[in-house]
Amino acid sequence: MEIRVRRAVSFIAGDKGATYAFRIAVGAAVIILYVVGRHQWFTRDDWAYVISRDALFQSRGWQHWLFEAQDGHWLTIPILIFHFTTQIFGLGSYWPFLIPTMVAHVGAVFLVRSICRRVGVSAWTTTLVCSMLLVFGSGWDNIVFAIQISYNLSLVAFLAQVLLVDHDGPVDRRDYFAAALGVVCLVSSGFGPIFTIGVLMLLLLRRRGKALAVVVLPQVIVYAWWYLAWETDPAADKLPGNRAELPAYLVRGVTATFESMVTVPALAGIAIVAALAVALWSGIAWRARTTLISMWITVIVMFLAIGFERIGFGVPTAASSRYLHISALLIAPVLALTVDQLARISREVRWAGRLLLAVAVAANAGSLRLFGAQWALESRAEKSTFELIAGSPLAATADPFIIPSRTSPNVALMWLPWMIERDAITPRVTANDAERQMVLIALGQDPAPTPTSTP
Repeated sequence: MEIRVRRAVSFIAGDKGATYAFRIAVGAAVIILYVVGRHQWFTRDDWAYVISRDALFQSRGWQHWLFEAQDGHWLTIPILIFHFTTQIFGLGSYWPFLIPTMVAHVGAVFLVRSICRRVGVSAWTTTLVCSMLLVFGSGWDNIVFAIQISYNLSLVAFLAQVLLVDHDGPVDRRDYFAAALGVVCLVSSGFGPIFTIGVLMLLLLRRRGKALAVVVLPQVIVYAWWYLAWETDPAADKLPGNRAELPAYLVRGVTATFESMVTVPALAGIAIVAALAVALWSGIAWRARTTLISMWITVIVMFLAIGFERIGFGVPTAASSRYLHISALLIAPVLALTVDQLARISREVRWAGRLLLAVAVAANAGSLRLFGAQWALESRAEKSTFELIAGSPLAATADPFIIPSRTSPNVALMWLPWMIERDAITPRVTANDAERQMVLIALGQDPAPTPTSTP
């Protein structure tokens, strides 16, 4: 019995045990993603893709449809995905739109896992870090909000580029494939040029000049054309902010990233310093260090670039979940290797670090469930409002350009019949005074006074 127990413990503690544990984590993550996704619905910028973009196609042509910026983002591929998904599936279910976003998220985690192993992270530390990322509740926005397929596609394309260009020798088909993915990265979100800088830094550090010309130069040319012809960012123009706060924005973003990954805010600062030291430490092979340094540079450029455009919304926005999701997946290999280096102190210290990662898995899974449920409640409440308005006789006499929901400015009253045709909503008759008051307020009419009882 003692021999069997030792064999079992040895198997579990080894690489094969970590591999099986990750497979279990993936299965559990699929269940969790289903639970947090089953009640989601269209809301906010979803309607910009579903309604406004197709309206733009009809009014101004396919060029504006595919290339016109949305708040500074180049979104050609996400627009095509939403368009054809709507044509094929209609709007009766949110799953056809949400599944690609979730699949891209999981795909990004698998790519991070490959990078971790390539830079020398142990199997168990890789499993724990990537299990946390699978259910990364701190980045819930990019998991339960279908429109975030844009960010996730750019992230997947960048991580794949890192793996493809990470080789010595002459330019080969891997570099050409990376160049193609670079274009995909650019036309999926505003993170494209940020990730181009990340690839540029990796190739510079590796001294692969010809590969740099093959991979990066086409991206620069393509993006320069789009930027000069189509780029606009009215959101940034309205709130330019004070760019002297950019350092504070960077610090807040990086700190929030590490806080979300180590779960103990008091340890975030220590983790940041340690992760920087590990990336710069000469005791690690240069090939691995180039990847780690490039990831750090990408995260720093990312928060500075976002802050440059969004500082007007305040320094705290650096900790937005959509940004933390990206930065956490970028910096995860560095954090993972940092945890492994704790073994230089003792094996027990490294296992303490791994235990902290295990706690982070549970904490982030809980956060994903919580924030996902809150987002679903908000989107379903908005859907209920649209249905009650569509079923009210007041809708026929109201201004068709009224925006019933302030959180979804792309949905004017005149679009409700179109939404009914595509099964997005089903008209309902108000059942009580509270619902009637809500309809009146949404239509911009004075609500009827609530009757009060006399003493």
